[in-house]
Amino acid sequence: MSFLIDPPLLILSGLFIYFGGRRLGWNRHAKIVVGVAIVLIFVIFSSLLYADVFRSVFPFFSETRGSDFMFHSDTTGITKDMVPIAFVVFLFILYPIWLFAGYAAALLITKRRLVSSEVYSFSNVRSRVVRGPPEYAVKRGTDPRSSVREAVADLGGIERFVKGGDRVLIKVNICGGVPEVKGTFTSPEVVEEIVDLVREAGGVPMIADADMIWNKFWSVAAASGWVGWAEEKGVKLVNLSETEIVGFDFGEDGVIGTDRVSKEVVEADVIISVPTMKTHLLTGVTLAMKNMYGTFPEVDKARYHKMKIEEVIYEVNRAFTPNLVIIDGSIGNEAIGPLSSRPIDFQTIIASNDVVCADSIASQMMGCDPSEVAHLSLAAERGLGDASKRFDFDTLPYRHASGKDGNWDRPEAKVKDFYNWGIELLLKFPGWPTLFNVGADFFLYDMARLPVFRYLTPGLLKLLNDSVYLVLRGQGDTEADRSRRRTNFFLLLLLAEAVLIGFYMDGYLTKSFLFDLNLLFAIAVSILAAVRMKTKNLLALIISSAALMFVVERILTSAEIVDYSGSSGPTLFVVSGWALVMVAIFGISDLFRLWFERLHLFDRLDRWRPLPFAAVAAVFAVFFYLEGYFQLAGIDVLGLYAAMALLGIIFSSRSSIEWNAALVAVSVALGGYMELLGHAGGLWSYSLTEGLPIFMTIATAINAGAVLAVASIAGVDLSRSTAGAEAEDRRRRRGHP
Repeated sequence: MSFLIDPPLLILSGLFIYFGGRRLGWNRHAKIVVGVAIVLIFVIFSSLLYADVFRSVFPFFSETRGSDFMFHSDTTGITKDMVPIAFVVFLFILYPIWLFAGYAAALLITKRRLVSSEVYSFSNVRSRVVRGPPEYAVKRGTDPRSSVREAVADLGGIERFVKGGDRVLIKVNICGGVPEVKGTFTSPEVVEEIVDLVREAGGVPMIADADMIWNKFWSVAAASGWVGWAEEKGVKLVNLSETEIVGFDFGEDGVIGTDRVSKEVVEADVIISVPTMKTHLLTGVTLAMKNMYGTFPEVDKARYHKMKIEEVIYEVNRAFTPNLVIIDGSIGNEAIGPLSSRPIDFQTIIASNDVVCADSIASQMMGCDPSEVAHLSLAAERGLGDASKRFDFDTLPYRHASGKDGNWDRPEAKVKDFYNWGIELLLKFPGWPTLFNVGADFFLYDMARLPVFRYLTPGLLKLLNDSVYLVLRGQGDTEADRSRRRTNFFLLLLLAEAVLIGFYMDGYLTKSFLFDLNLLFAIAVSILAAVRMKTKNLLALIISSAALMFVVERILTSAEIVDYSGSSGPTLFVVSGWALVMVAIFGISDLFRLWFERLHLFDRLDRWRPLPFAAVAAVFAVFFYLEGYFQLAGIDVLGLYAAMALLGIIFSSRSSIEWNAALVAVSVALGGYMELLGHAGGLWSYSLTEGLPIFMTIATAINAGAVLAVASIAGVDLSRSTAGAEAEDRRRRRGHP
């Protein structure tokens, strides 16, 4: 990899995540995990090349220093000492951007395939009717369904808006919310009452929203309960981005011109806008008018900010003016919304036949002057609706218990205006629209879902709680369980004692403080891993690891591939140290297995269980040859690795693909890290390589596969080594999560 080759490879990786993820049924989080893993691999591997830890062994670029390959010094004339380290760091910071660009490009290309050549105009919009004087109704109560029904009744009943046979598009807010935070998305309970009202009037309801750049309609709808609700209710749930897309002429006097819209919005007989009541960093509030902006099927929302977002919101409401607005304030969201916000139990429903009037009343109830909400003020000035009505809080049956009536925590108007100005300026520069999409819809959305970023201290506690939960998940607390944990703890202490004695005897104690520190950390991790295991499995793991690594190290040192500074062959430290590391690897792999199963990364690859070990064996063979060790190795070395690789592939077929993938990933990461530390600390060296051979970072996965196989031959399944694994299997067979 190099600074010239990496960007196109990362863009291709982004394309793979999109198209491959669709084929493999990956959800949003699975794609993020794969994307982060790919970026980390590129950054770590390229950093080691840049630091000359690795040398280049790639075809056409062999026999060069890693840093020369990174800059293609023979062609560009640029060498490592000519480039400031700050600029190199900047190049690495761009790596995730290249991957996101590939994903976004694939997404945009796919969406544009749905575009029809038809162009519609205002005269084609079926929901356009002559509206009467603006009216509104505000209801407060603990039962949002009753409040909805009463508010609509005050406006003259649903029959005023819906006739028999009408196709009713109910535009809700799904994709603009965070599934774990109520009030960031429209409540299904509120919409359920609206659906009942529409059906009572003889209308045919359809619930709709559209994709954003990263948070896709179906994944967010499933996570927030909409998919299950729609199936139970028997109502149609529609992703407007997947419907037929047509052109729409918004008029020559506007900023949009002709743009893409869903044909469903054009052909709906009635449009009901049902937003949740939220604050917004860029627009102050996000209510019914902003909710209609969400009907755009285009995932590239940055282009609308370049047009001036307030003008766009006005124009989409002028074209597709909601016939009825019902603002869901049962649970609202305040602070710096719409994602990084706090739920507020507001117990309020606002209904109106005028979208501008509805947003004006809701804004006042939140504490905003309607004249300070730019798109609301603009719409009122141009005659789209009435923002002049003033709400009297004394008409409410009771005031909000926490004093939130007219007093929501919200962005300051000047701050909002500054952000809008800054974004419009940035979007004028080439490439920034893609960065804006990634930042707004990926980073902000996911950070709002991760407490560690949203609230640092509670998030840290949550992270620690989750870590402990994963370690103890499935672990019983009977006397037998406690006895097993004590036994395993002392077994690991004996193994750690052997490691430390051998470490001292080989003279390594004062060679590298960094290695000493990491060795102590490895001992701690291995103890945590051991207490989760069944004692039989722990003993099998230690014995098979020690025996196998004795053979491996003896053959490698005899062939002069590896040279230990403290000895001429496998010592107590080498053998016991590898056994200790294997306990840590198998323990961490079990946690990763649980994670992979929850992500459903490999659900459609279950028949390919040995694939992770087959892939890593192939990569190992390639680098073993490219780095010149194939010629040095004798028949004993080649036979050893061939046998271990074959054993790992064969016996991995008895384990789940999630376990195999986890074991391979953790082995390469942890084993490669310890190899690097030991080499950098002067504990060992390699005959043909000044730095760390790439094949040696992969060899730990081959070793782990062989350990898995040896234990399997002895009748012990190390892939189910934790004491809670059998309980998990029983729960899964009974259909429990």
